[in-house]
Amino acid sequence: MATAMGPAAPTDACYMLIHPRLDVETPNLQTLKRNLERGTDDIKAEALQQVISGTLQGENHDQLLMHIIRFVMPTRNKTLKKLLLLYWEVCPKYEADGKLKQETILICNALLNDLQHPNEFIRGSTLRFLCKLREAELLEPLIGPTRECLSHRHAYVRKNAVEAVSSIYRTLPHLIPDGPELISGVLQTEADMTCRRNALIMLTLSAPALAVQWLKENAQLVSGFEELLQLAVIDLIRRTARDFASEKALFIRCIFELLNAAPSAVKYEAATTLVTLSSNPAAVKAAASCYITLATKESDNNVRIIVLERLDRLRMRHEGIIDDLVMDLLRVLTAPDLDVRRKVLGIVMKLTSQRNVNDVISMLKKELAKTVSDASDYDKNTDYRLL
Repeated sequence: MATAMGPAAPTDACYMLIHPRLDVETPNLQTLKRNLERGTDDIKAEALQQVISGTLQGENHDQLLMHIIRFVMPTRNKTLKKLLLLYWEVCPKYEADGKLKQETILICNALLNDLQHPNEFIRGSTLRFLCKLREAELLEPLIGPTRECLSHRHAYVRKNAVEAVSSIYRTLPHLIPDGPELISGVLQTEADMTCRRNALIMLTLSAPALAVQWLKENAQLVSGFEELLQLAVIDLIRRTARDFASEKALFIRCIFELLNAAPSAVKYEAATTLVTLSSNPAAVKAAASCYITLATKESDNNVRIIVLERLDRLRMRHEGIIDDLVMDLLRVLTAPDLDVRRKVLGIVMKLTSQRNVNDVISMLKKELAKTVSDASDYDKNTDYRLL
């Protein structure tokens, strides 16, 4: 992407292009300087938004950097602080010769103060911003306070601290070489499920051996985890099943437990993962039963159709194994949506065999009888009978 300052380097960030409002005159540099220097918090916020939009579109606002540092950065206004984080993200931080600008030292000091701020929202927002920084010179002085935030009393700060450590370790591992061990300790002692989820995701991506070891130690507790952590466990199993083949029995046992979890998303992901781990008939039937349960209990017709399509693909991949579940599948016909019923009947016809044909015909006769006795929706019942 070309900018007003010339062709963009491959490492330059480009997040979006914002079309300028035609009904508002674009302020010049002098107006922006005046608003940033002497305006109220609302005027400064509007001016900073205009600077951010202009910077994203390639306009050169380098002359405003010191004005923003001097007159906006000392603010206690939370809206301005949020806008400042957006500005630090997009503003050019390097000179033409590739060296970091001297003004960034002041930015680093401001971030350091915010990481030690008594307000947990400001700390958390700053930690989330660190996930987007890629400059080692800026991040290095901030590593200490970031590590301290892992033990903050507020879970909002801790979960963002885990995200920050994870991001820094993935992009600049030399700044925090003990990152996986640090997060592994958090995972062992943390009580908040969101923090634990973030920690497990970090270990899954950066140190899968530590993540698998944690799962071995906590396999008996998986069924009692909250939804977010259960989904993270499934993601761990899906990503590491090939490299840790020796733990396949552990993985399958955990997935079988998660098939009985209460959240629908966990049941669906567990069933999908199970058939990738094993083609054993018992595993295939368990996954198919889980899909049928979801299609029966879910109220969203779109979800029902997605689950039924997944069941149909499972049927094609494992011919004859799930034929015994045809009567369970017919219970989904209680759904009022015609598309769902059509999908169910299409699968039922393919699952019907000599062993179950009489039961299927008996069930379909009952469904036809219902359409005759129920006169509340004649047109809909007529379409259903045609199916």
